Amino acid sequence: MPQTLSPRDAVQFLADQAEILLRGQERLAIAIDGMAASGKTTLSSALCARIPDSFCVHMDDFTLPFEQRFPGYFDVLLANADTRRMDREVLTPFLSGEQAAFRPYVCHPEAGFLPPVHVPSDTRVLIVEGAYCLHASLFDRYALRALMTIEPDMQRERIRRRNGEERLARFLSDWIPMENRHIAAGRLQSRCSLIIRA
Repeated sequence: MPQTLSPRDAVQFLADQAEILLRGQERLAIAIDGMAASGKTTLSSALCARIPDSFCVHMDDFTLPFEQRFPGYFDVLLANADTRRMDREVLTPFLSGEQAAFRPYVCHPEAGFLPPVHVPSDTRVLIVEGAYCLHASLFDRYALRALMTIEPDMQRERIRRRNGEERLARFLSDWIPMENRHIAAGRLQSRCSLIIRA
């Protein structure tokens, strides 16, 4: 049964668990998946500051490029992220003790890839945050898995304040349903060891 914690308590819990696991292994990866506007980025930043020799990677940098999308692509991939590239460029090399580097993808009308970002060679804890980081193809790569949740009314208000009314409509019509389907398909509510409630 997953444990449920507040964001503040979750940071302490994950840091403590990482410290314990590092006694028996050289490096590990932590996943923080969850609902839009639930606080994934904020929590991962706090966790990165709390854990020595850690580095945070954002799934937003792996948004599926426009040219890879096709009619009904989400029904096939169950992700709006390039999970294969995430595994190939970040998780596999990092967990194998090799240098990991990736090019963040900027998703807008003039979309494209930014210069490479190198995961520091002394990193022992890789924190991957964002929707789809616990996609079925990546799930087993992590030593610790957390799911962040938020009540719908609070979610809408946070998105409205952060992104504006027009973008809120897009979240409600497209992105939130896609993320919720990903969470349901992966049974993340029951398979993650930690649920974090905003």
